[in-house]
Amino acid sequence: MKKFICLLALLFSLPSQAQLATEGQVKWVTAELPPFMWLQNNIPQGYAYELITAMSAQLGRKPDLTIYPWARAVKMTRDGQNYGVFPLDRTMDRETSFKWLIHLGSAPNRFFGKRSNITGSVNIETATLEHLRGLRVGIVRGSSLEKELHAQNFRNIQYEKDYQSLLKLLQLGGLDAIYSGYSIMTSAIEEYGFRLEDFTTGLSMGSAELYMATSLGLNEDEERAWRKAYEIVQKDGTVQKLRKKYFSLE
Repeated sequence: MKKFICLLALLFSLPSQAQLATEGQVKWVTAELPPFMWLQNNIPQGYAYELITAMSAQLGRKPDLTIYPWARAVKMTRDGQNYGVFPLDRTMDRETSFKWLIHLGSAPNRFFGKRSNITGSVNIETATLEHLRGLRVGIVRGSSLEKELHAQNFRNIQYEKDYQSLLKLLQLGGLDAIYSGYSIMTSAIEEYGFRLEDFTTGLSMGSAELYMATSLGLNEDEERAWRKAYEIVQKDGTVQKLRKKYFSLE
């Protein structure tokens, strides 16, 4: 009888087939970062979301994706076991903290501001680097752009959880400029109900190499599976079609 009870307890403690199937699989996390990912009427949209959906279909899965504040999404992937994050800038200080799974493309970084004909705005178009250093510059919390600004002796940096908050603050006069990837910022302006014609761009201090990256602990079989899925959707034209759809402004 005792043996039977022990066996029964063991059976109930064993993971189900569904649990075994998902063990070790990537759990994708990100923030609202148009054109890569955003919510429209609570429905996910964006280049990376559609790419992950297409790749998941090749793996016979549904996309496993959750939205968090950007800084948290990056930390979860860096410190966790089976997380993936996108679009992550591949920088020297991050190089050994992630697996760099799929290159999403290069993105120039620029200063954005209100057009100079708008009351109280700073002329970002003609502002020199020296002038920009004295401005209140906003970035998304957790962005690698913080190090770029610090390297150029920017000290008045303000942090917000997302681009919608940054844009609202810029419009209300709480910021003089936003420093951001060009494609992300122009998409955010449109997707969050602002007008492109109300904004202008200034200097660029460099560009970002954006990736879908994963935790270092991700097992090699899972890593290979996602790389293979990407090769398939690249060869069948899905990647090119999505780039044309979401990066027409570049």
